[in-house]
Amino acid sequence: MSIDIPIVANPTLIDRVLAEIQTGLKDNLAWLDYAFGRAQRITKKINTEVASRTFIFPACYKGENGYEDVSPDSNLGNFSFFQILEPQLLEEVQNQLGGIKVPFALIFWFDLRKVYPTSHNERNTEAVKAEILRALHLKIKPTSGTFRLNKIFERAENIYKEYPGVMEIENQFLMHPYAGFRFEGILKINEPC
Repeated sequence: MSIDIPIVANPTLIDRVLAEIQTGLKDNLAWLDYAFGRAQRITKKINTEVASRTFIFPACYKGENGYEDVSPDSNLGNFSFFQILEPQLLEEVQNQLGGIKVPFALIFWFDLRKVYPTSHNERNTEAVKAEILRALHLKIKPTSGTFRLNKIFERAENIYKEYPGVMEIENQFLMHPYAGFRFEGILKINEPC
């Protein structure tokens, strides 16, 4: 399965920094199948014989083909996506916009068998975390802004915390060989107006 992951054409502000990080993740993490951009909260109503339920899940816009659900899914492969949090803080300098600071989350979901194909029975999530941190801190240097990470989450209820629908999935999406992380931090966009 191949998905065309668009990067916003002529990106500005937040989208510009995200596009640079997306490209850096894809270039520096060989096991990462998809480096999605910004996710949106999508609401879906499901009618069953018993009741009607509403689920909220993350999805990334992929152009004319609509949205890609980025809930844990072994068919999707190893992927990452961004969640832009609120509020966005404006820095004003002498009646000009000096930049924007915005809290964000970078979420990864992966199959360890595809990260380390020769170690099927080993659950070395710390090695994956170290590889992601090395890429983010040493190799990815956006030119249109900066980012600082300040938190890492590993528990399922924290990784997808904005999406209660994901938490209701019947299977255990973080049991071996699957794992995930949520990195939180601050994006600073240097784009004066």
